[in-house]
Amino acid sequence: MTAFALECRDVAAGYGSARAEGQVLSGVSFGVPRGGRLVVLGRSGSGKSTLLRLLNRLVEPAAGTILLEGRELGAYDPLALRRKVALVGQTPVAFEGTVRDNLLTRTRATPAPPEDALAAALDDVGLARAFLDRAADELSVGERQRMCLARALVWDPTVLLLDEPTSALDPKSLGVIAELITSLAARRSMSVVAATHQPELVRRLDAPVLLLEDGVANAAASPGDVARYLDGR
Repeated sequence: MTAFALECRDVAAGYGSARAEGQVLSGVSFGVPRGGRLVVLGRSGSGKSTLLRLLNRLVEPAAGTILLEGRELGAYDPLALRRKVALVGQTPVAFEGTVRDNLLTRTRATPAPPEDALAAALDDVGLARAFLDRAADELSVGERQRMCLARALVWDPTVLLLDEPTSALDPKSLGVIAELITSLAARRSMSVVAATHQPELVRRLDAPVLLLEDGVANAAASPGDVARYLDGR
């Protein structure tokens, strides 16, 4: 059995179906162990969001192979895959209704998770069970970000993808979310891939770094490489 929960092998992506139509990423190779963490670091436009979308088949690669637990992503039903590889976007989106309504968001063919799973997901992100009956649009930005995390956790994903998870938060809330990400990976044996451009989040997560520059990935970036990148932002 593979040691990696998630693995990329020489992956490339472009606009349209062919690399020649506008390459965004090339030569992306890395592996994330079960329960491990990876920080994808890069400036705006470097391909971070595209990479995350590749990892749960919202975008198809132009070349290369992506594996989840040793199987190519194309072997999975897309909807089932997106529960196993959950993506939480940069902006914490709250749907109409209560927090419970948000956590129950799913396709018609998907059975509703039990109430205990909703409460457990909230507990994992540091929100009390009483939040289930709160109106989602009344939550603070930090609470909304936690709710979005809980919405992904309800389905017990193998991999959690986070796109700029702290970009809308103040420094104190950034620290809380960073600690939460670290503890979730440990408690749930869940792999986490977090894309960011924020030096403070990189420091707090203390995880291996995939450095993206002009669409080219450096999975062997040394602490010195990362420090020079952050200093030169």
